[in-house]
Amino acid sequence: MASAADLMGLGMPGPLASAVTDGVSVNVVNGSAEGVKTYQSADNVTDALPTQAEMVAAFGAAATRGAGWVGFIKDNDADTNFFVCASNGTSYFALKMTKGA
Repeated sequence: MASAADLMGLGMPGPLASAVTDGVSVNVVNGSAEGVKTYQSADNVTDALPTQAEMVAAFGAAATRGAGWVGFIKDNDADTNFFVCASNGTSYFALKMTKGA
């Protein structure tokens, strides 16, 4: 596992480098674990992109989640539409992902 100093040398901000080295298991780094998990909602949302109101219903207010928070929406718990959603502390932003072939 890289040290905080190593990560900062690669351009990562100090507080983030410390959080990464404090919170990441060596097993995640060497690939023997499942990886990183965050919150996933199965709410039914607009197929093109979820609206602010839909993301608030799925996750709570953006201000409550805080700036930099990231979560996912698996639309209607199906295998068709999947969204990455992030909070800037005021609003949510979303990207629609494409299922691999």
